[in-house]
Amino acid sequence: MKKISLILSMVLISLLICPIAAQARASENIANHEVNALQGDGRGEISIDFVVRATASLPKIGALKITIYKANGDYVKTIWGNTSNGLLSPKSGRYYSNTYTYEGTPGVSYYAVVTVCAGTATDYDTREVTTATVRAPY
Repeated sequence: MKKISLILSMVLISLLICPIAAQARASENIANHEVNALQGDGRGEISIDFVVRATASLPKIGALKITIYKANGDYVKTIWGNTSNGLLSPKSGRYYSNTYTYEGTPGVSYYAVVTVCAGTATDYDTREVTTATVRAPY
């Protein structure tokens, strides 16, 4: 009886551990990423810094979109990533970082939800990161 109980316990533990281990891996294409929101240099500016590291050199890497919210959760604006605004890398690579500056209202607190990506033009992985809340400087 003890032997069966021990085997059953081991099976149950392994079933719990396997999904946890599977979630630990970021994705097929994104090795790691980091996103931060900081007060900008100018009046009302919020700087959103992001870094994306890919598992291989890929043609689409960077921030797919940045959605800005007020601290109370009210939607403000979505900025879609492209090479012109610097959210997506203009060339293939394993690493891309940049800063997007949002011009908000001085004294208002904002946060951003940033969707980073890495992959090909049609097949890419994404991860969504919510920044801390930051007050736009006066």
